[in-house]
Amino acid sequence: MDWMKSPRLKRALAISMEVALLTGFSTLIGTPPTLLAQGMPDRWIVAGYNPPKTVGAPGRREGGGTRSPGSCPAAGKPLTALIPANNIGFTVAAYPSFSFYVPPVPAQASPLALEFVLKDEKNDQEIYTTTFMTMGKGGIVSISLPTYAGLPPLEVGKNYQWILSMVCDSEQRSLDVFVQGSIQRVPQTAQLDNQLRVATPNKRPDVYAEAGMWFDALTTLAELRRSNPNNSAYSAEWEQLLKAVGLDNIAKEPLLPSMTTSASQTTPFQRLRENQ
Repeated sequence: MDWMKSPRLKRALAISMEVALLTGFSTLIGTPPTLLAQGMPDRWIVAGYNPPKTVGAPGRREGGGTRSPGSCPAAGKPLTALIPANNIGFTVAAYPSFSFYVPPVPAQASPLALEFVLKDEKNDQEIYTTTFMTMGKGGIVSISLPTYAGLPPLEVGKNYQWILSMVCDSEQRSLDVFVQGSIQRVPQTAQLDNQLRVATPNKRPDVYAEAGMWFDALTTLAELRRSNPNNSAYSAEWEQLLKAVGLDNIAKEPLLPSMTTSASQTTPFQRLRENQ
């Protein structure tokens, strides 16, 4: 067995094993090569999710931007976007949903306007804008892009920037508190499609999570929680998912009714003070 002691052979075997492992992981989750090139994790384990530093985008997931601290009547925890710390998330959805924690607003200051804007990141062109109102109660809300009104589906491979602003004073927009980040739609692989086809509804968030699709995992889990408010397993998984990306402070906040933006670009928001 002297041939086994050859340094050249040992190095060749090591390289072969490394390639086999990488290939196995890629096959396991069906991650598109383009995502791996961008630094996407090859396997997303929710309990220890840590977005790679090589993937990121300018943004702010906690509310800020006002030039006069304390000028906004919202109280408690800040306006927060439910996104990874690197400010970018991926989706396979043509019309994805976005989730945010909206802080409570004192009755005397209600309602405050929330403005959601979606832009083409490459040319900074505004694609969609909608405005709705908060009316008191704090909690997590979801905004879904409409499939009507001529809004085109997100293009595969293109980056989009979104901004959610809390309009503290309509006469002085410089006082807005805002969060922002980026989203990219990626192609749905045949393997992901097959996995989703056979997965039970309660397993779909896990399938999306392992494929690295943040927005889809979050949205499907939020839908399960809203449909099954007394299911402790869904609540525990939700908390685990948010804690995995450092959003421990809002992991236990209540989910408020989801919202679909309107064709008119101005939508009255579900009254947040209901059931207080």
